Amino acid sequence: MLEHPGPYPRVAADALGPEGERLRGVLRDAGIGLLLARRSRRVPGGADARGPGGAARSRRAWFALGGRMVAWDDLDPTTLADRDWTSLSPENAVPPAIPASDPVLFVCTNGKRDACCALLGRPVAETLKLEGMPVWECSHIGGHRFAATALLLPFGTVHGRLHAATARDLLESARDGRLHLPSLRGFSELPEDAQAADIAVRESESIGGLVRMTVTSEGTQTRRDCEVGHPDGRRWRVRLTREEGPPRPESCGREPTSSEYWQVEHVERT
Repeated sequence: MLEHPGPYPRVAADALGPEGERLRGVLRDAGIGLLLARRSRRVPGGADARGPGGAARSRRAWFALGGRMVAWDDLDPTTLADRDWTSLSPENAVPPAIPASDPVLFVCTNGKRDACCALLGRPVAETLKLEGMPVWECSHIGGHRFAATALLLPFGTVHGRLHAATARDLLESARDGRLHLPSLRGFSELPEDAQAADIAVRESESIGGLVRMTVTSEGTQTRRDCEVGHPDGRRWRVRLTREEGPPRPESCGREPTSSEYWQVEHVERT
């Protein structure tokens, strides 16, 4: 997550100029996603990350992996593509990165990608920022039909259908080491079927802690059997089937199209 002033184009990395595509490729090869973040521009202190004449200055950045995170307060963005990201972890991040454990919420407001993200996401970010909470606007994170959507670091959880009150509850829960299950759409590193199985177990067993469970999956494109493991040794088997849903728009203002989703058939303790 790299601080960068807006507005963002449809592909946000294009805002980085000629280096944007190269950086995105370097990170993609290392299995790392790139998002851009900015202060809410309509609240006090929402200055953008530019010096005199619009020149880029050092910026904040965050790198999270497996529930751990480091942050840079003055990273030079022109050096990013030359770093070795394939072996980077929060433990060996190049100084002056510092460990960061306090939760930070990044709310998608990329209106060029989807108008609903700006329409519904921006008021959430602005309201919480005015309250002094650790909230930033960010580029597109996916799932825009669930706007307002947000990414919670360092945990890597994705949340949807947020408004100011639920986003506030989400952050307060994270500070207490708890997940906000009503808004949870999954851990970002998991594929769709594993996300569905993970959430099904958390809901059925009332697992509200920010624990990371292991999920393995096997089966076909229409039926999956998932094994979910808790760090304390408990295990579950989750059966999923691929179902056809009602037509719905993929994004704001578009015509409804056919949809599919993973349906949980049963959750069984093993």
